[in-house]
Amino acid sequence: MYKVTGYFKNEKVVQYFIDKYDAIDFRDIVDANYPLHVTFEKGVYPMKTFIISSWNSVMNSSYNPLRNIPHTGTRHMIMQVLAWMWVLVFTISTGTWAYIGYNFVAHSLLLGAIVITVCTFEAAKRKPQYFGGFGRAQGGEHE
Repeated sequence: MYKVTGYFKNEKVVQYFIDKYDAIDFRDIVDANYPLHVTFEKGVYPMKTFIISSWNSVMNSSYNPLRNIPHTGTRHMIMQVLAWMWVLVFTISTGTWAYIGYNFVAHSLLLGAIVITVCTFEAAKRKPQYFGGFGRAQGGEHE
């Protein structure tokens, strides 16, 4: 595993990588933003970091190769089709044909809920004013 740390005036950016060349690319990106100092370390890091980065490399379309597709809906649909494909593969391998419909529905609901949650979090982070109109009016009364 590789760890790249960029030290800026008001913050520190840390990113872990499994692939050496991804770490080098990230180091170059950080270096292009004029940090005070950049470190590039090779070593073993906590298992939690490995699990999270492994999960993100497959399940997070912001990290896996689907990040190159600009439309979020298209990325979601491709992830959905891949989930259905894996449901079919595991159903065939385990011989549990009676549950294939339930598995398709469960995967659709799970991925749909994840996408809605991520989109809500991103909207709250990037444009919090979307959530400002709920509840009481300026004077404290209901509208």
